[in-house]
Amino acid sequence: MPKFSVRGIWQRWRESYPINGMKASDAVTVFTGVPTMYTRLIQGYDAMDPELQAASASAARQLRLMMCGSSALPQPVMQEWESITGHRLLERYGMTEFVMAISNPLRGARKAGTVGKPFLGVEVRIAEDRSGGDGMGVGELCVKSPSLFKEYWKRPEVTKESFTDDGFFKTGDAGRVDEDGYYIILGRTSADIMKVGGYKLSALEIESVLLEHQDVAECCVLGLPDKDYGEAVTAILVLESEAKRKQEEEKKPALSLDELCTWAKDKLAPYKLPTRLILWESLPRNAMGKVNKKELKKLLAGEQ
Repeated sequence: MPKFSVRGIWQRWRESYPINGMKASDAVTVFTGVPTMYTRLIQGYDAMDPELQAASASAARQLRLMMCGSSALPQPVMQEWESITGHRLLERYGMTEFVMAISNPLRGARKAGTVGKPFLGVEVRIAEDRSGGDGMGVGELCVKSPSLFKEYWKRPEVTKESFTDDGFFKTGDAGRVDEDGYYIILGRTSADIMKVGGYKLSALEIESVLLEHQDVAECCVLGLPDKDYGEAVTAILVLESEAKRKQEEEKKPALSLDELCTWAKDKLAPYKLPTRLILWESLPRNAMGKVNKKELKKLLAGEQ
């Protein structure tokens, strides 16, 4: 397909696997996407009439494999996708510099909220940052792999800064390992890790929780400058269509900061709760569906 299209993808799957049980000669068997794509596909599914939903879900179930990568997959999205299609998305982790390095198993337990374990022959370690954090073992992921690149073309200084003395590549991603040895990506150290009152918090973790709220369609969490705490946990939310309709009818915000925090207080530690709330019609995203948090941070910081 020339570009991502919610309608086009659902249609392509239905054409691959008609409701009569037949399989097209050019049927799609594998699909891979980023979290935003799956969010959009769920929204498209919800807008269908019951008959079209049944045909779409039936077709999607026939695919052999569905994968997700590029950024952390919120657990609510993973769970809803599984309830619709029967597919527990296969999450894995890689970068241009070394291709794939960590993955949940093709056959075996795919653990939500994690990217799995290192492939055979791949070494992964965490350069632990002891300057702050809300849990042990949080730090930058460093990778050594047979597929690791040699250098950045004609950029020797950048290359030198990107490797440890013993040859591990510094990914720039923060993470930790859970009790089962599965790796959890907490986000880019430069954009997704917030320094709030002595704690280092993962914006992705907070986003995943806020997405569970019934009125929240999309979410972006940033750390904006704060004179008392260093950074303030700021939630930028896009509301579901029904909540937007209610907001227009009642001429007041459909969701307040107090309401959001009251709802989230049993799901997040007190220091992880948002202290600022912004409601937007949509989030600015690039062609891969990612929000450029660095640029957004600069923009919002300038408006304060």
